[in-house]
Amino acid sequence: MLKRPMPDWLAYLYGEMTKPPHFLQLSSQQKQPADHADEPQHSTPISHASSNHAVKKTAPSSSHGTRTDNFIPVSEHRSEPPTRNPGKANSTARAGEPIKTASTRVPMRTTYTPIPQAVLDKFPFTVERREQLPGILRVETPDRKRYALKKTELSPQHVRFIHRALQYAQKQGFTRFSRFALTKKKGPVLMHDDKVYYATEWIDGQHVNFASTEHVAQTAYALAQFHEATRGFTSEKYTPPDAFELFTMTQQRNRDLQKMLHRAEAKDDKDRFDSLFVSLKEQLLEDAAQSLQLLQQSESVAFLSEDRAHAGLCHLDVIPGNCIYTPDHNVHLIDFELSTFAPRALDVAHLLRRSLQLTNWNGDVAYACFLHYNAVKTMPKVEYALVSALLYFPYRAWRLAHTRYHFFADDAQIDELYAYKNQEARRHQFLTSLTEQVQGLSTAEV
Repeated sequence: MLKRPMPDWLAYLYGEMTKPPHFLQLSSQQKQPADHADEPQHSTPISHASSNHAVKKTAPSSSHGTRTDNFIPVSEHRSEPPTRNPGKANSTARAGEPIKTASTRVPMRTTYTPIPQAVLDKFPFTVERREQLPGILRVETPDRKRYALKKTELSPQHVRFIHRALQYAQKQGFTRFSRFALTKKKGPVLMHDDKVYYATEWIDGQHVNFASTEHVAQTAYALAQFHEATRGFTSEKYTPPDAFELFTMTQQRNRDLQKMLHRAEAKDDKDRFDSLFVSLKEQLLEDAAQSLQLLQQSESVAFLSEDRAHAGLCHLDVIPGNCIYTPDHNVHLIDFELSTFAPRALDVAHLLRRSLQLTNWNGDVAYACFLHYNAVKTMPKVEYALVSALLYFPYRAWRLAHTRYHFFADDAQIDELYAYKNQEARRHQFLTSLTEQVQGLSTAEV
């Protein structure tokens, strides 16, 4: 929790920089703070669950089990998700609210550049009502249909790539996503004054609560469907870079981690963050080394090479604002701007990391995630190992330090690093159990 007030633009920037971002983002691709401060809507995901129509957010209601073993299900291929257990919903490692982090933001007054009327006029619907939300303009037509209009930093060809990919996925049976609204010229994207815009159908529901076992399970199922439905999709006109270089990416972050630790150690006037960061040095480096070791195993390298040849798309921005839990208890995915061909372990690890941090590394969440993911297509042993490798890297601590040492410092970073430290015992208990279970799997079981 912040200990002193920050200006609105700085609070927004801090939230963007400290939330766990997509694994695809390399250090060389990270934006400078000024980019976010000037036009925050560019980096804000489309939200299809505003306070005007969302179901009240689910809060952890009771203390649930803290099992950290037996959370890898060995399941057969299914076409439907396992039956939901309402009693499992909203489970956390302790009663009360989820662990608060520096990325938790409160609504604030922010000025957004309005979408010109000339842009709205290029769509085949009449706007009766409009509402400016963070990053998007929500509009409603006389027949009560609603759409989200967005200005994007993507190129028109990149937007068309996303549209074609989702069309392909829909033909394969994937329906849990926000569809594009075409312009009067039947295109998914338009340009106005050298700016790029597109619109998608509005999805009623609430942002997914990653502290809820039920929400995590349904998110995993939707992701698995998306991954499989996009296998076989090709794009000759434009394809964004893929995200299969997991070892190189993790190695770059490990080097950055080492440099920041050295920088903190060398300071004569260490502050509280520096001292705490240095005190974690041995375990941070050990975890990073373990991650790299798992990623460079021959089985992992061979699997990634083979998977790359017939890859599906990954979402790569699995955050609550991009996953909508609908009244029929399903999850729909929105905002595919970061999607590209990638190993599906990336999305699984993203989802697990966020949910496990909120539930103090409760194994029930992982079990639900894997069980529902496997309902679409069972994960082989090597994919479990890849997920384990991605979770081993001390991402949360690295991200906090990266923000502090490369951009700006704030007291909230100290609070969150303490939260990371306080979860370390549970985190390693979980990772040790996961590793043991992965090693115990046989080819016949998966």
